[in-house]
Amino acid sequence: MADLKKKIEEAMPDVELTSELTRDPSESIPSEGSATSINITDFPFDFGPYKILGEIGRGGMGVVYKGLQCDLDRLVSVKLILSSRLLSRKNVTRFRDEAKTAAKVRHPNIVGIYEASQQLGQHYIAMEYIQGESLAKRQRRSPLPLEEGVQIVAAIARAIAHLHSRQIVHLDLKPSNILIDTEGQPYVTDFGLARGLGARRDERSVDSVSGTPCYMAPEQARGDDWEIGPLSDVYGLGAILYELLTGQPPFKEAHAFETLVEVIEGEPISPRKIAPKISKTIEMICLKCLEKRPEKRYASAAALADDLDRFLAGDVVETAASGWVDALKGWFRREPPLASRLIVLALFFGIEMLWYHLFKIRSAAYHYTLLSILGLWGFSAYAFQRLLLKPSLAQSVPRAWAVSDVFFLTAALLNSTGIASHLVILYPVLIAASGLWFRIRLVWVVTGVSLASYTFLLGHARLFRPEIEIAFDTHIVFLAALFSIGFLTALLVRRVELLKGYCRSGAATASDPSPSKDKKQA
Repeated sequence: MADLKKKIEEAMPDVELTSELTRDPSESIPSEGSATSINITDFPFDFGPYKILGEIGRGGMGVVYKGLQCDLDRLVSVKLILSSRLLSRKNVTRFRDEAKTAAKVRHPNIVGIYEASQQLGQHYIAMEYIQGESLAKRQRRSPLPLEEGVQIVAAIARAIAHLHSRQIVHLDLKPSNILIDTEGQPYVTDFGLARGLGARRDERSVDSVSGTPCYMAPEQARGDDWEIGPLSDVYGLGAILYELLTGQPPFKEAHAFETLVEVIEGEPISPRKIAPKISKTIEMICLKCLEKRPEKRYASAAALADDLDRFLAGDVVETAASGWVDALKGWFRREPPLASRLIVLALFFGIEMLWYHLFKIRSAAYHYTLLSILGLWGFSAYAFQRLLLKPSLAQSVPRAWAVSDVFFLTAALLNSTGIASHLVILYPVLIAASGLWFRIRLVWVVTGVSLASYTFLLGHARLFRPEIEIAFDTHIVFLAALFSIGFLTALLVRRVELLKGYCRSGAATASDPSPSKDKKQA
């Protein structure tokens, strides 16, 4: 015992803890011993009734070791809380709640809990040892065959249905929390975010959005506590299925904040666009799980499992394709930059056709030139949307796209009455819209190009449109307004940047992150 205490005292934590960013300074650290993170490489060593044989993996809140329970001569997994800097009553309570929640459940596909206690002030959980690896590692090593992946999700769905029958929701379903043993059987683990049905965040003392952005349901990303429940787990199951089908999660942006925005507002790319060989049926099952509104998903995890079983058996599944209205909404959420531009261009196209064919107030030269500009504008938007899907161009395409919008608008104004056209109001609209990319430099680029374009229109009118009266004081005010809108938009984006930093620090991923070491999982 003294040797262990000495090792613990000598072992200083060397991992970055990201499980909770916000902590009340008034909270006192539990007084049960002087717990600290263990960073020991000298194995084996004794830890209470267990002999620790080696490290399996670690995450933001816990480190998992392979151990031997000496009195029963059985292998176990021992999860210890990474105390040190972030040790608080909230962390310890959450760690204990994880053990209590998991201990209430007995299912062949859920990792069992043996004991939750502490040794020398170090809190730990002793769990069933699973010889194998995580689903995340298995998928990275070699993509699973379709049938095997569907079988795994169906088995997980049955386990989650059993969990729901015990009035518990998991809320952190992801490939790294699914273990696959040597015989290919899946096991659900990590109940760090699990809660009882009806429990609220204030009861669990969670200060922020909790979960992993790539896999959490929209209501979970919004922190909408009253909607979080079993159907949030159905979404998580759909996210796992999506990754098994396509090799990537439904949403994964460069920053956690952007991922959360996509989870709430966006639409995942249709799996068949990424993996054309998969069937339409399994795509429908997957996308039904990923519906934004909980009531449009499967009614339960068991219903999802039933449909997956029918799919494997070749029977007719229960899910039905969405109507054209839902399909249109899905397209808009999936490709909002392209959809918004095409809708606006279609509106102007319709108005122009009315003016020319019905009211006869346009000349043929003006009409066909404008249609050409609108057509090129729409084609360029489509091309930029396709280029946006290439990771290597993801940083440069938004800037080029936004600048091209200003260019086409200026061309349309030159074809019309130039500086006297009411369409100049679209310059501030384009500046404000550039903020939706969440990039400060892009906002300033669009602002600068818009100012230059408007100034160019002023010069053009002065030289080539003598019939247009130019009141410079009015135009100076408009230029000042363009700059002010750009400044305010950049300021708002700056605040979003601060939120990105908050998410990177771990507020959006309050659950135990995936173990940083992919050894044999427990």
